[in-house]
Amino acid sequence: MRLMRGLVFGGVSLLPALFAGIAAYFLLGGSAGEDWDTWMYGPCYLIPGLIVGGSLFLGLREEGEIQQ
Repeated sequence: MRLMRGLVFGGVSLLPALFAGIAAYFLLGGSAGEDWDTWMYGPCYLIPGLIVGGSLFLGLREEGEIQQ
């Protein structure tokens, strides 16, 4: 159950992570016509990767028992 929940969380967060990466790219000064630079690894790979990885981790973590 944890693995499936983690995969669903990671899959659902993929689209918002891509939008966050695109927004960070343009906020940091990127434009559509320039050549690839090394600073683009952060907004293009690191930010979406952290968002998807974080949501995958949140889905995989163990939940405690509910006390009634």
